[in-house]
Amino acid sequence: MTRRAFAVVACAVAVSTMLGCTSQKTTAPTSAEKNAAVVPAHTEPKNDYNITINYELGMHCTGFDFTYCCVLPPYNSVQSQVVKTAEGKKKWPELLEADEKDHSVLVDGKKRFKLAYGHIDNTYSEGSKLKYWDVPYDVNGDGKYSENENVANAYFTHLYVYKDLKGTNPKGTSKDSEKLFVGMQIPIPRDNGPAGAAVASPMKDGFLHYTGEEGTLVYTKSPVLDNVPILLTNPGIWDALGLPLTPFTDTAAAKSPLTLVESDIQPFQEAWVSLVDADSGKPVLDSHSGKPVSFVGTSPIDIPNCANCHANKTANGDKYNLYKQERAFWKGLGASDWIANLKATSISIMEIHDDTNGTDFLKNYNPDSRAVSNRLGRDPVLCQKCHADNVIGVLASNTFKDPKTGEEKRIPALTEAIHTVHQTRAPMPDSQGRTAACQGCHPAHRQDGGMEGYPITPDGKNAYANRDNRDAAGGCYVGRDVHANPNKDRDGVETGENLNAIGKWLQANVSNIGNDRGGKGLWCTNCHTQLTRELYQRDNLTNAFKQEGQTLRNKSLDEIAAAIGVSRKELEERYLDPKVVLNDKGEDTPGKSGILLTWAKKRLVPDIAVIALKGNGPMVTKDADGDINVSILSANPAVDPKSLKLPEGATGALAVPYDAATHGRDYWLAAGAPHCADCHAAPFVEGQGGMAYPINQPGKHSLMRYSKGHAGLACQTCHESIHGLYPVTPNTDVTSYKQAAQYNPDGSHGPFKCASCHVTNTAGVPLIADDKEHVWKGKPILNDFDAAVSWMHASAPDLGGKIPEE
Repeated sequence: MTRRAFAVVACAVAVSTMLGCTSQKTTAPTSAEKNAAVVPAHTEPKNDYNITINYELGMHCTGFDFTYCCVLPPYNSVQSQVVKTAEGKKKWPELLEADEKDHSVLVDGKKRFKLAYGHIDNTYSEGSKLKYWDVPYDVNGDGKYSENENVANAYFTHLYVYKDLKGTNPKGTSKDSEKLFVGMQIPIPRDNGPAGAAVASPMKDGFLHYTGEEGTLVYTKSPVLDNVPILLTNPGIWDALGLPLTPFTDTAAAKSPLTLVESDIQPFQEAWVSLVDADSGKPVLDSHSGKPVSFVGTSPIDIPNCANCHANKTANGDKYNLYKQERAFWKGLGASDWIANLKATSISIMEIHDDTNGTDFLKNYNPDSRAVSNRLGRDPVLCQKCHADNVIGVLASNTFKDPKTGEEKRIPALTEAIHTVHQTRAPMPDSQGRTAACQGCHPAHRQDGGMEGYPITPDGKNAYANRDNRDAAGGCYVGRDVHANPNKDRDGVETGENLNAIGKWLQANVSNIGNDRGGKGLWCTNCHTQLTRELYQRDNLTNAFKQEGQTLRNKSLDEIAAAIGVSRKELEERYLDPKVVLNDKGEDTPGKSGILLTWAKKRLVPDIAVIALKGNGPMVTKDADGDINVSILSANPAVDPKSLKLPEGATGALAVPYDAATHGRDYWLAAGAPHCADCHAAPFVEGQGGMAYPINQPGKHSLMRYSKGHAGLACQTCHESIHGLYPVTPNTDVTSYKQAAQYNPDGSHGPFKCASCHVTNTAGVPLIADDKEHVWKGKPILNDFDAAVSWMHASAPDLGGKIPEE
């Protein structure tokens, strides 16, 4: 494909983490330049090419032993963009693409390269690090175990394609017999991601693949629609999808797997991507350093803390005891305490689930068995075989008969079930009243293996019950990214936060970072709240970067409170900084807790689409298999239904919520997840969705990981990914800390500065920013860095994730 030239100011995508350009190395002016006062000294990029390295989710946590049960499969991706930096003062950087016929080949003029990738000291998974492919599972349900019938191939059987990963459907069908299901017709190769059969994504000796104009796309089925597209990666990205990465290095796993200990976990694995010649495979050398063009970046992967409660009496009490025998069995085989506790935890979870939900997971379990593989007497329990989970594209839940009432009920979404139970029963408030259940369950291991100051005690208590949760050392978020980095303005950010009314309130009342008050930053429940849904529902934007159209985000707190139907006091206490409301049992209180409101059954669920009606219900058709399909008239549900043309036979149109289409509701989609635009003022916000519908939507702010800004650069390209946004603290996520300095000429650790890709003046602004269009609020931006940053964000093409035209 052709190369796409940058627009003018390639800096970053959200000003909350933008950098100034102080202390940049400058080039001395020539005598001619000294005589021409309008030509300033300049700073040049330090690299010939910049290869960015990102990941698709803010955190990844998974187990590594699938012989019993599992909440989430392993799935880490490497996502990159490649920028050829400017070669002169009036030259443009270029965003490089692929050969039209071979999307593994990167083209720079007549030069042809490939992007080799891997992870440092982490070259394999299955075996001593992971039990996944080697765990049998009856994938097709015929009672036999044939080749490729294992847990790895069982996990993604709901995903399918018809021909390729571009959404090609040659017959325009939804007939099941035409579908190629992942793990069945398309088995997943060992140590590959689930896309590995179509586009190789091995742990070792692989090359990134360009997603092209369509992105990387598979299909799934919803209860009311077949062929629901799942855009795994945006267009215009180089990726290796869904790698089965573990947090164990090859060095750590060299010993017996039974003797692994918790301090062996290294959650910030170090990915690398290198530019090599497409034909010879030889490394390409950088003209500045003479070294190979190679970059490192973070692949976060950690293991949750289930064992801290489920391998002892904290979760089991005196009622559930099978975990004790399971632990003793593995200890007798020489397992470490940690490994034995993990085994015992699986049994504890299933025993409690059987007792409280009427399942029979342990019906054939024999605690006296001497088996060392599958001890359940059945296939492993995979939660998403019953629970809907938008994270992996399972949109339908099974039903069950309530053991108390006999009523047939729908099984709740997996994330709703887990969060509701744990937040209710074990809220673990700190001295400020904020729940510690977030870090109690989600892992918080450090790269150095140290367990000092770990946020949850070995017996499942909040280590910071008498302090502040934010004092915890390390973690997937706390004490890691810019929102929890008190030193952000001393090592990475020299510009303002550019906050809206919500952001200003949180900065003054919670974070206290960036206002000279020496604060500790935001907590999980300041972002993951019901408020993000209320704001999203009311967006109807024509340009998201400028917030043109309808939105509450630029309003005062009083106006926001009135619009969502609560008082200003309730807005602050239940939506902005919700606290645990303990009852007499020491549990959080449904109906009163703003934290539980985030996961409640009865709450606002944003709309997914406008559909056609017929009579008293939706207008539906049936395909060849008898599956029903609603008729979607608009992916932007905020449009006036009366303005839409109705199909023949329809009697009306109506906007319907996400839970009408997926039993996973709005969880982990743009409608139910936090946005930069929740707290930051335009234009320092995400663009609108579209390409990734129904994960995001036109007319509404996209998820940050699907958002693109300046010249088609992903927001993540300049800022890194959510929960690890630049500048990170230096001692927690040491990989991202090192990563940022690879690009900025001054070695700073914040987001990309303009000089990473452009030749800039002493103000830090590209020298090409001197045309009539380069004006912000009536003033030229050439010598005003803040104005240049604002102009760049506001002028970004708002295309919903598409690749911009030339």
